Amino acid sequence: MCRLLAYASRTPVSLTDLLGADDLDEFVQLSRLHCDGWGLSWAEDQGVGTIRVPEPAHSSPEFVRVSQEHRTDLAIAHARWATDGLAIDVNNTHPFTDGTVGFAHNGAIRPADALDALVPPELAAGRHGTTDSERYFLAVLGRARTMGPAEALASVANDIVDGGYDFTCLNAMLLTDDRLIALNRFRPEAEAAEGPEYYRLRYRITPDAVVVASSGWGSGWQTLENGQMLVVQRHTLETEILDVARVPAV
Repeated sequence: MCRLLAYASRTPVSLTDLLGADDLDEFVQLSRLHCDGWGLSWAEDQGVGTIRVPEPAHSSPEFVRVSQEHRTDLAIAHARWATDGLAIDVNNTHPFTDGTVGFAHNGAIRPADALDALVPPELAAGRHGTTDSERYFLAVLGRARTMGPAEALASVANDIVDGGYDFTCLNAMLLTDDRLIALNRFRPEAEAAEGPEYYRLRYRITPDAVVVASSGWGSGWQTLENGQMLVVQRHTLETEILDVARVPAV
């Protein structure tokens, strides 16, 4: 399981500038449990940049530097709690990227290799790690060849649900150089087992920024419903909430 954080802002800001020291520390403290790596993807003029570090954010000097010094107007951050049996290394650390898209996931899809059926062979050949999450990303990347990125993410999630895959949560954040996309989709009985709202994504909108994050920290949030997707346009901060999926049955 993992924690997700993303934002779009009118001007480039660091995580510390955006959240303030107290809120950022509250998010970082989640990495004492979600301690198997952290990463950040950010929008560039063309494409996305990414850093991935397979160590806990709360004890990572690199995280301190990045959170204080790295400024961007569009980014996703991820704190990883590895699914049982999956290695803790840089190849399994989120966000995953091909240089045009950054992708981070919270949840488990088992067995991971069952997702290979959804991944085009030429993309599967370029897989670096062993996670279900990287396969999920590659499936979305393949689907995005023929449709927009938001539609591709919703389409792959639909296929996972309709295909009878064993999953807890398909929550994902996807970043391109012009938009942020966040999908909130989980199996209700998985949420009941993990605790109240463990799989909820929340958001808050101010005149200067849109922030989206996993539950469990901060205040002043609105909550995405299960089966909803939030799409934020870079520069304008135009925000749309879409009902993209039927909720998985209990």
